[in-house]
Amino acid sequence: MEKRMISKKQITQFQLIFLLIHAQVGVGVISMPFDVFLIADGDSWISVFLTGIILQGMVFLIWALMARFPSTNLYGIIQALFGKILGKAIIILYCIYFISIGSLVLAKFGYIIKVWMLPLTPTWLTLLLMTFTAYYIVKDNLQLMVRFFVLSSVVIVVFIGLSAYALKDANITYILPVGEKGLVPILKGIKPSIYSFQGFELLLLVYPFVQGEKNGVLKAATIANVFVTLFYSFLVLTSLLFFSPKELKLVPEPVFYLIKSFSFKMVERPDLLFTSMWIVLVATTFVNLVYGISLGFSHVMNVKEIKYFSLIAASTCFLVAINFQGKYEIASFSKVNNYFVYPFGFGLPFLLLVISILFKKKGQVENA
Repeated sequence: MEKRMISKKQITQFQLIFLLIHAQVGVGVISMPFDVFLIADGDSWISVFLTGIILQGMVFLIWALMARFPSTNLYGIIQALFGKILGKAIIILYCIYFISIGSLVLAKFGYIIKVWMLPLTPTWLTLLLMTFTAYYIVKDNLQLMVRFFVLSSVVIVVFIGLSAYALKDANITYILPVGEKGLVPILKGIKPSIYSFQGFELLLLVYPFVQGEKNGVLKAATIANVFVTLFYSFLVLTSLLFFSPKELKLVPEPVFYLIKSFSFKMVERPDLLFTSMWIVLVATTFVNLVYGISLGFSHVMNVKEIKYFSLIAASTCFLVAINFQGKYEIASFSKVNNYFVYPFGFGLPFLLLVISILFKKKGQVENA
C-alpha cells in the first residue's frame, strides 16, 4: 500500500516540464505586455528576456539546494534547518504566500470573466466553479494532476498560433530604434515581468517526486524556463508590433484586444474562444498553488494525505478573492502581494542554501 501511495506521487521529468510551464503561464499572460510596456516602452521584450535569464539563475540555485536534500521538499528542508517549531511557523508563512497568490489569481480571473465574457453572471459563482475544479484535480494525487497539465498544453500551442497570426499586420517601426530609452527602463521593466513568472518556486516542492537522475531535473526545469521565457517574450513582442505605442497605453489586456481584432469566416467571436482557452491556463496555475498550500498544511499537521487540506486551501483562496472584485481593489491587492515575491521566491531559497552550506547540513538519500 505504501509503495502504491509513493508511486502516485511520482512524476517523470517530461511531466515536470509541463508542470513548471503551467505554474508560470496563467492569469498574467493577457496583461503582461501592458504592464511591462508602461515602464520599458518598446524595449519591453528585452526586459522579459532578461527576466528569464535571471530566473534561470534561480533554477540553478534551487537545484543546488535540492541536490543537498534529495529526499525531501522545501517544507522538509525548512524543518531540518530551523527545527520543528520555527520550521512550522515558516511553513505557515509560506502557505500564506501561496494563498495570497492563489487569491489574486482568482480575483483577476473573476474580474476578466466579468468584463469580457459573462457580465451578468455573479462573480462568486465563477470563482466557486474554479475553486471546485482546483479541489477536484488536486485531491487525488500529483500524477493525475500533471497528466491534466500535459493535455492542457494544447491551449498554449493555440495561443502561440493565434498570436503569430497577428504578425501579418506587424509594424517593425513600433520597436525601433532598439534601446532608444536606454538601459535603465529595460532593467526597471524586469520588476513587473517577474510577477508574471511567479510559479517557478513549485520546483522546490515537487523535486523529490521526480523520477530519474537528478541532473535530468535541472535539464527539465531549464527547458521549462526557456520555453516560458520565449513564450512571454514572443507575446510581448507581438503586442508591441501590432499596437502603436499610443494604442498600447490604452489597452490593459492587449492579448485579448489583439485576438478580438481578428475576423474569421467560421468563428464570429474569436476572442470568446480565446477567453475560454485562457480559463484553462488560469485553472492549471491555480491548481498548482492549491497543491503547494495543501502540501504545506500536511507538513504542519504531519499528515501524508492532502485530500482534505486541498479543500481547505481552495476554499481559503475563494473566501479571500471574493472580497476583491473591483479593478482598483485588485490592483491594490496585487501591489501588496508583490512585496512577498522577493523574500519568499528568491530570499528564502538562497538563505536555505547558504545555511545548509555553512553548517554542512545535508539530507540522506532514501532507498526506494
